[in-house]
Amino acid sequence: MAEDKRLLLAKLAIEQGDRFQAKDLLSELLKEDQNNVEYWLLLSTVVDSDKERVFCLKKVIDLDYRNQDARLGLILFGGLDPGEIQPVEIKKRDWSKELTDIRKKSKPKKTSRKRRYNYKRLIPLLGGGLVIILVLFFSGFFFPGRGSIFSPRLTITPITWTPSVDPGLSLELSGTPNPIFETPIGRVLEKPYTPTPVYVITPHSGYGTYKTALEAYQQGDYETMLTYMRSTANQLETADIVYLVGEALRNLGRYKEAQEQYERALFLDPAFAPAYYGRAIISQIVNPEADIIQDLDQVLLLDPEFGQVYIDRAKYYLDRGEYQLAYQDANQAVLYLPRSPLAHLYRAWSLLELKDYLEAEKAINTALQLDINYVPSYLIAGRVNLERGKAETALEMLTKYDAYVPEKSWQFYYSLGKAYYLIGDDLEQAEQMLNQAESLGGNISELFQTRAMVYLGQGNLEEAVADAFNARSMDRDDFELNLFLGKMLFDSKKFSLALVYLNISEQVAENEKDLAGVYYWRALILESLDKMEEAKLDWQNLLNLPRAYVPDDWEFEAEEKLLPTATPTLTTSPTPTATSTITSTATPTFTTTLTPTETQTPDVTASVTPSSTP
Repeated sequence: MAEDKRLLLAKLAIEQGDRFQAKDLLSELLKEDQNNVEYWLLLSTVVDSDKERVFCLKKVIDLDYRNQDARLGLILFGGLDPGEIQPVEIKKRDWSKELTDIRKKSKPKKTSRKRRYNYKRLIPLLGGGLVIILVLFFSGFFFPGRGSIFSPRLTITPITWTPSVDPGLSLELSGTPNPIFETPIGRVLEKPYTPTPVYVITPHSGYGTYKTALEAYQQGDYETMLTYMRSTANQLETADIVYLVGEALRNLGRYKEAQEQYERALFLDPAFAPAYYGRAIISQIVNPEADIIQDLDQVLLLDPEFGQVYIDRAKYYLDRGEYQLAYQDANQAVLYLPRSPLAHLYRAWSLLELKDYLEAEKAINTALQLDINYVPSYLIAGRVNLERGKAETALEMLTKYDAYVPEKSWQFYYSLGKAYYLIGDDLEQAEQMLNQAESLGGNISELFQTRAMVYLGQGNLEEAVADAFNARSMDRDDFELNLFLGKMLFDSKKFSLALVYLNISEQVAENEKDLAGVYYWRALILESLDKMEEAKLDWQNLLNLPRAYVPDDWEFEAEEKLLPTATPTLTTSPTPTATSTITSTATPTFTTTLTPTETQTPDVTASVTPSSTP
């Protein structure tokens, strides 16, 4: 049975990012058929809230309890526990009805014998055939002449084409398959459906096969596209048509043939930017270690408004730790492709690494709103929420990511371990996650600092101090790392060694806030070493700083330490009585907050000049 036209239009609307039209069409279809699993599954991808998504997916489960797509979607949106087993509905027999006795067979009805042939039905066929013969005779079909409608009149002339870009066009040609058709809900996607500007839609008049090929491309029917596009290329070989043949081959997994077509397109027009982009994609597929930066730079040199290339180049820089360059490219991608979830995801990632956590949070929330099914976004969301002090939200995001990614990076285990530590429910689990992160190559100061705090919470002071030293070894001139080591040594009652690192912290302090930390902790250490006069000097230095940099509890403690001590009064009583009052000062407990300070948004250069140097 032919598929309903409204369903095809709904799928096309989803592919083009038009959720409102898709939702209207699917709602109309569901009014006619409430038991259609596909309608409910597609509707779950375009509704506005998680509550509505869960409702749609539960309807799918009610209709088809074995549907794995709906089950994964419910787990992702919190509507189903991963370990929960769906009960099978057992239909009970209605005992009020009697069983049909199959032995009772109805007797066949007698039918009257009809004639084998009904010659009267041939009369309309004979009349129609006569009319067709007369029309062909008078139209010149049997004797074509100048006046015949079958005489040749049109000669197709090859058209020269100049490449151009129009990012505002609504039609989208992207080599990325649509996850609604290709990938079930919640599955890990290599790339989400990212709206990209139409690059190669040249009107080649007279070539119906070209239009048919483009329609097949939009529907993901690459075999049909390849057939018609090659037919078009045989009539008119231009760079854009050859490039689209390469695109069809790439999506079919025929990479070597696709690369040949991209090279052929560049031979026909060396200034054709998409062919450089296609060649870069193929090179990375064939060899993930290939350096594609020259081709990406060349594309943007020829066309600075090719938004998709900014996305790929941002990812290239992120993989190599060049976060400022990644940030600049991600900003350009957002400018040209504001509805692309990848553009906002890479912007959030780069801002996270640049320690601008507030802006990173805004960017990752936008990415999730644009595509809530793209699983890699949840890892960045978890990391960002950790740095924003939202440990429970971070744990929720990371748990969702964990359910769909079998092989995870050390960043995941570090973030999950830190989340467990900050929540404080399971220090052993936190330790295991951090150990796993280190075993996978995690080697950053924050990892060792977090694990040191976990060890401290477990009472394992030796391991805590060892990790504090490991953290400080990452950067010996870093103020925070030296202060952290000094505080950890103080808590381990290694006061003399702690004093050494507090003195180093004073040397590398950059502002009054840093000095406040030095004076406070060094005063406590000096008191523990019974150097009371030196300790008072640090308490006084703390009070001399601007009040904005001194926490209230530190200020009150310093003022208490500097209160004058009462002088005992001597009496001439024959029996002197000495009364001594012992005032004990409790040593404060060492606590550390691992929430970094937010920084300002990095400066962005208004125009990006691509570099041709790899």
